[in-house]
Amino acid sequence: MNPHLPQELGKFEVRCHAGNAGHLEVTNDSVSVQIGQRIHKDGKDELWSTLLVQCKERDDGSLTIDVVVSHPEWDEPLKIASIQSYPANGRALEEILRFDFHQKQF
Repeated sequence: MNPHLPQELGKFEVRCHAGNAGHLEVTNDSVSVQIGQRIHKDGKDELWSTLLVQCKERDDGSLTIDVVVSHPEWDEPLKIASIQSYPANGRALEEILRFDFHQKQF
């Protein structure tokens, strides 16, 4: 953990601004954000959860953000990105952020 950051600061930060509905700004040790959008399916309108952003700490101490998309015609959601950081080990040779854009079933 960065000694310059307050201990009460979470491992992830979310800033959500939803127009006239309001906004949310929080930090926490885990976060899950799901975004849906209106689609027209089987003759009716519905909200479909299209995007999931899931943030958590892994067993090795890395902090991971997974980005998952879904489509009503797919059997399974698809993870399109994973972003990792390793704040606990502080090794200079470790990448600050590691990006993985290999698509995988979620």
